Amino acid sequence: MSQINAIYNASVYIDGNIQLGKAAEFKLPEFEFSQDEHKGLGMVGTIKLPSGVEALEGEITWNSFYPEVAAKACHPFKAVQLMVRANLQTFDARGLAREVHVVTMVTATFSKNALGTFKPKEKSEHSSTYQASEIRQMVDGREVLYYNAYTNAYIVNGVDVLAQMRRNIGQ
Repeated sequence: MSQINAIYNASVYIDGNIQLGKAAEFKLPEFEFSQDEHKGLGMVGTIKLPSGVEALEGEITWNSFYPEVAAKACHPFKAVQLMVRANLQTFDARGLAREVHVVTMVTATFSKNALGTFKPKEKSEHSSTYQASEIRQMVDGREVLYYNAYTNAYIVNGVDVLAQMRRNIGQ
C-alpha cells in the first residue's frame, strides 16, 4: 500500500528552552558535499568525486524581537544547542496511519543577526543566520543522521561512513 509522509508544524528550542510561537521559519542547513572534478587519460567522461562537506549554514526568522533570543544570537563565540521537534504524519488509503516525532539537534554559532525590518501596519521580522558544526537527526527515536565537523564523524542510518578514513589518517 502506498504511503505519503507530511510534516506541517514544529517547535523550536534554544539550549532546551522552547520558543513556542516565536519563530516564523526555521531553515535547517543544506547538507552539501564538495565535489572534485576528475579527468584522466583514456576516460571519455569527466566525473566528480566527493571530497568533503561544505560549511553548514541555516537561518531562523523570528516573528518579533525577543531579548532572550538576541542575547544568545549576538554572541559569536558561544555555541548554542538548537532543536526542532516535528510531527511526521504518514497517510495511506485509509487516512492517517501513523505519527512519529522527528527531532533535529544542531550545535550552532550565530554569524548574522538582522536587527529587524519595520513597515507600517506590519509585524517586524528578525532573522538570525547560524553556522552548524554538529547535526543529529532522529526519527521515532532512531538516529538517521549524525555529523560532527570537529571529529570527522558522519553516520547515516547507523553506518559510520568515515570510519575507514579516520583509521587511515590515524584518528
